[in-house]
Amino acid sequence: MGLINDKIALTVIVPFLISAACSVFVSKFGHKIALVDKPNERSSHSQPIPRGGGIGIWISFMIFGFFIIKDMAFVLIVSAAGLLGFFEDSFSLPSKVRLMIQFVIATAAVWLLLGLPASVLSAILFLFWIVFVTGTANFYNFMDGINGIAGLTGAIGFGLLMFFSFFIAKEPDIAIMSISLLSACAGFLPFNVPKAKVFMGDAGSVFLGFVFAAFVVKLSADIRSFLCLIMFLNTFYADALITIFYRWKRGENLMKAHRSHLYQYLSNELKLPHWLVSSIYAVLQLGFGLFAVFAYNKGIIWQLSVLGIFGILFLALYKIIKNISPKLEKQRLYA
Repeated sequence: MGLINDKIALTVIVPFLISAACSVFVSKFGHKIALVDKPNERSSHSQPIPRGGGIGIWISFMIFGFFIIKDMAFVLIVSAAGLLGFFEDSFSLPSKVRLMIQFVIATAAVWLLLGLPASVLSAILFLFWIVFVTGTANFYNFMDGINGIAGLTGAIGFGLLMFFSFFIAKEPDIAIMSISLLSACAGFLPFNVPKAKVFMGDAGSVFLGFVFAAFVVKLSADIRSFLCLIMFLNTFYADALITIFYRWKRGENLMKAHRSHLYQYLSNELKLPHWLVSSIYAVLQLGFGLFAVFAYNKGIIWQLSVLGIFGILFLALYKIIKNISPKLEKQRLYA
């Protein structure tokens, strides 16, 4: 029992300290090593801010993967996504090149977790998981646009994953890794919210999305577990998918950067504080994530009901909020 308690304590304390230390380092020296996010017309900030603070989350994962879990192949493949994110923070790779590399890493991860497909059906599922992993990594990156949202979402998402993997799926290794990632996200947050001293960057956001999706692949024994697990990142999936649909409907270039997400509209056009928008997303994520766990134990009809209620609610809020005039909202706030 003493060894277990020591292991849990290390899993909580060490990632928090590593992440916090890396955030401090990047905030102090990011300007000197070309890790700077300069504001443009799509940004939600007005001054240059060091980026790449999420490197501490990546480092924490590698340390615990190598020395606690000791699953070298999985850690190396998943860590490649964090390395790619760090290169993007430093050099801004072309989007098509970045996407191609992500697909290669996702293919390697799915192959490692599931093996090569042996039938047409398993081949279709294999391709689905590759798209799912790549898509989740990019969705997480798309949603990392205001202070606090990526860190809070990561802490809650991996906290829910920890509960599911330990108490339901009986996968203690994934539970330990999820605890370490939760703690690392918590160590980053004080330097990102309410006022950002450092941004997470692709080294953190792409990596967190990739790891989350890889854990979903590993834990999805059936459709019920998959439906439960994706609800742990519900707000990110909903905002990203709805925004992509409306951008596609308007004929926009989906590869081009933008600021059309609901969270961006709330913070940029409607001028709500970043911490408030991030907190709203976090509350929705946690609430419906817990409902998803409850529904998992009740059966697939309950699960589909929770998924449907959340989807309808989010879509309705999306349409209502996007129809609020920024000018009128500003007049109301300062009346």
